[in-house]
This record gives sequence, C-alpha cells and structure tokens, in this order.
Amino acid sequence: MDCRFDATPTRVGWDVSALDPVRPVAEARHRTRVWLYEQWKLGDLADTVELVVSEMCTNAVRHGGGLAGLELALVPSMLRVMVLDQAPELAPAVAAGGDDPWSEGGRGLRLVEAVSRRWGWHRTGFDEKQVWCTFGV
Repeated sequence: MDCRFDATPTRVGWDVSALDPVRPVAEARHRTRVWLYEQWKLGDLADTVELVVSEMCTNAVRHGGGLAGLELALVPSMLRVMVLDQAPELAPAVAAGGDDPWSEGGRGLRLVEAVSRRWGWHRTGFDEKQVWCTFGV
C-alpha cells in the first residue's frame, strides 16, 4: 500500500503586493506558467491558462480599478482561475463591439469565454470583486 503524502498545495495565490508594481500582468502570467509546469505538472494547459490570466488581469488593471490579486485552485477534474479587482460596482461584460477586426480591445472576455469551460464574477466584499473561469483537467 502506497501511503505517501502529497504536500503540493491545491490553492496558490498572490495579492498585488507580491507582484511587480511596474508589470503586474506580466508577472502574474509568469507565475501562473511556472506553477502549472513545475508544481501541478499541467503543462498542456499552461499556454491557454496563461492567456486567460493575461486577459483577466489586464481587464482588472484597465477597467477594474486595479489588480488586487490572482488565485489558482486545483480540485478534482477542474482548475479554477480567479482574479480580484478593486471595482465591485462594475460588472464585467463581453463587449458587443468586439467584432471590429481593427479594434485593439473588446475581445478579452470573449476569448476567456471561448477557451474556458465556464466564467463568471461576484463581489467578494465592499471593495473587491472576483472574475473567475474554470478549465477541465
């Protein structure tokens, strides 16, 4: 009988104070990629999840009052990505005008919607909201 204990965390997160203040989105992407490859051995999901983290964190910076944190959770058969921002009153929405091929914006949540299993958002308290998405593992 194999009784080894797996001490690999099933949740990991970084609040904004742990991220590079000049390049928080780039660091969030990097930390996500490294964690998926080295800790959870989910390299097959790394590119897609890194892309989603980039889009969601960029939205937090541009439209959500600032990035407050990033959390990844691994549960049986599912990976959940959660991004906190500082604008709970602003509901994220898939942009209706994202069809313009020359537009430089408006595709972020469409992309999240297209590559993830599900996505959504909720307020986490008085001054933050969480935008999340899930992936099958």
